[in-house]
Amino acid sequence: MGSAGPLLKRLHPGDQVSVTVWRHYATAVSWGGLTQETNDNPVGDPDTASALALESLACGTYLLGAGGCALLGARRAAERGLPASLVPLGKATVGAALAAWPACLVGVGWGGPVGVVAAWLVMLPVIGWIVVVRQRHVRRRSPHG
Repeated sequence: MGSAGPLLKRLHPGDQVSVTVWRHYATAVSWGGLTQETNDNPVGDPDTASALALESLACGTYLLGAGGCALLGARRAAERGLPASLVPLGKATVGAALAAWPACLVGVGWGGPVGVVAAWLVMLPVIGWIVVVRQRHVRRRSPHG
C-alpha cells in the first residue's frame, strides 16, 4: 500500500472493505467512502521500461550508424581503418545510455515516463558537450594533435 494513510490507519480487524482488481492485481482498497491505491501496478514499472527504451534507442542508433558507415565505406575502412569519429560518438552513446538511469530516478520522483524522457533529453546536450570538451583536451595533449 505504500503508507498507512488515509485508509489503513482507520481499519480495524473484521472491517469489510472493497478491493478493486484489474487483471489479477489489487489496485485499490475502499472502505467507508475512502479509497487508497495499492503499489500493485499491473502494467509493470513504466519508468524503468522508459529508461530501457531510451538506452536501447541510444545504442541502436549508434550501432545502426556505425554499421552503415562500415558497410558503405568497407573498402576505405579496410585500407585506412575505421573513421576516427566513431570513438567520440561511441563515448557519447555510452553516456546517453547511462543517462537513462538518472532520468529514470527523475521519472520515479516526478512525472513518470514523460519525466524520464524529458530528463534524458535535457542531459543529452550536457553529455555531448562533455564528450566534445574531453576530445579537444585529448587532442591538445596528443603529440600528433
